[in-house]
Amino acid sequence: MSSLVNETSICSICKKTDHCFELDYTITDVFNDDDKEGKLGCYACLREGRFEFWHDTEFGLLDENGLDNIYKRDIAVPASLAIEKLTELKRTPQFITWQQGLWLTHCDDFMVYKGTWEPKDFYSNSKDGDGKALFMSMTDEDMNHLWDDSLPENKNILEEWYSTYYVFECSHCGKLRGNWDCD
Repeated sequence: MSSLVNETSICSICKKTDHCFELDYTITDVFNDDDKEGKLGCYACLREGRFEFWHDTEFGLLDENGLDNIYKRDIAVPASLAIEKLTELKRTPQFITWQQGLWLTHCDDFMVYKGTWEPKDFYSNSKDGDGKALFMSMTDEDMNHLWDDSLPENKNILEEWYSTYYVFECSHCGKLRGNWDCD
C-alpha cells in the first residue's frame, strides 16, 4: 500500500498508536494542504472517512469532487454505480506503482486489487498451464506485446520481465484483468 508507514505510529488525527499512512497526498479536511506534510492517519480514521485517497480509474479520476473524465481512455460511468462504491474506493489505499496506477473496472464496478504477478504466476494460475493465454485474456489487446517482447530468443517459457504487472479480480464474475508499467 502506498504511503503506509513501516512501523506503528501515533495517528495525527485520533492520537492512537496503530499502523498509519502518510497524509501528504490524501484528501482530508482535518488539515489544510500546507499542514499535511509529516502528518499520519491510521486505518480506523481512513475507514471513518477522516481522510481518503484519490484514484485514477477507468471511469475517470476519483477525487473529493467525485469522478471526472479527464483522459481520452476514460469510459462512461455506468448509471448503476452506487455512490457507496465511490466512497469505498476513496477509503481504499493506493497500491504502489512505478508510474500512476490505474484502477480497473468490470461488470460496471471497480475491481478488487489482488497484487503483482510475475510470469510464473500466469503459469500457476492458468487452468491448463498456458500462462501466455491467461496473460492475453487478462491484458488489453494493445498491451499484449509485453509477453513476446519479454521472451528471450530461442525460449518458449517466459521466466522474468522488466515490468510490474498489477492484477485485479471482478467481485461479481471472477474475471481477472491486469495492467502493467515499468520505470
